[in-house]
Amino acid sequence: MEKYPKVSVCMITYNHEKFIAEAINGVLMQECDFEIELIIANDCSPDQTDEVIQNILENHPRASWIKYIKQEKNIGIMPNFIFSLNQCKGDFVAMCEGDDYWITKDKLQKQVDILESNNNVGLVYTNVKHFKQSTGELIEIIPRYAKERTEVIPLMLKSKFIEFPTTVFRKTVLDKVIGIIKNELENGVIGDTRILLETAQNSEIYFLNEITTVYRILEGSASHPTDIDKYIFALKDTYLCRKTFVERNSLDTKWLSDSVCNMNRGLINSAFVSKKYSDTIKLLKNVLIVEVFKYCSWNVFRRKMKIDILIKLLLSLFGIGFLRQKLR
Repeated sequence: MEKYPKVSVCMITYNHEKFIAEAINGVLMQECDFEIELIIANDCSPDQTDEVIQNILENHPRASWIKYIKQEKNIGIMPNFIFSLNQCKGDFVAMCEGDDYWITKDKLQKQVDILESNNNVGLVYTNVKHFKQSTGELIEIIPRYAKERTEVIPLMLKSKFIEFPTTVFRKTVLDKVIGIIKNELENGVIGDTRILLETAQNSEIYFLNEITTVYRILEGSASHPTDIDKYIFALKDTYLCRKTFVERNSLDTKWLSDSVCNMNRGLINSAFVSKKYSDTIKLLKNVLIVEVFKYCSWNVFRRKMKIDILIKLLLSLFGIGFLRQKLR
């Protein structure tokens, strides 16, 4: 009978030649009393990511932990992610993309100990630091967590407070969640929020208040796109994943208030600083007007959509924001 490792680490990568070694080494440095497998799925990166990984496979003393797959052609972030999850054989699954990295050697041990001691817990996450690649700034993040289980979903619908590379899932829970949202994942770009929300619906979540991980902010990445069309798609999908979740689970639609306003604020702020008026109009066309009336409470609207945002909306619509950028 084949013996499986206790923990599978799921690592997808694309064009991460500058970062992948740090991501891999953060996993291989883990000190645990159980076996680990590191699943690396390279989505046919055109840069030197493959060469960096091959070098680690040839020289690292813990290279045997690694199961490496290089896709023959680029299949896209979500298909590659689902593919990599299907390779995971452990009782627990940890997430770490190829541009993030772990900084403590006992991260997995502590999280797995919690999961094994609490059968009702389906996910353990930790505190994190953000690294802004464009400036080299390492940013301390104030820990965010729900004090009560009933607060988890409303809080996450307002703003995602769990960074994916800090997480370890119970695989039985994760498999159930993926089964529910697989079609959504395949058609969207926002995977982490969908998985986290559905996990919170199907199990308890535990917060380990220790900094174990660095989440890298990369301009132009899937989560921080600079292309206007990709930005709009990501912003819309960020809202859509919440709306679909609320509707599927018959939750209070007023819990979408912050998400509706956050999307509109993002579109308006981007329209105001756009350097092309055509992009300004493209952004403003996606402002959620009907959904404000359907889902947004007056208190949240008043707090989020203040007069400065409404002024930016009008100035952008009449091209004043565009002219300001031209003058600069």
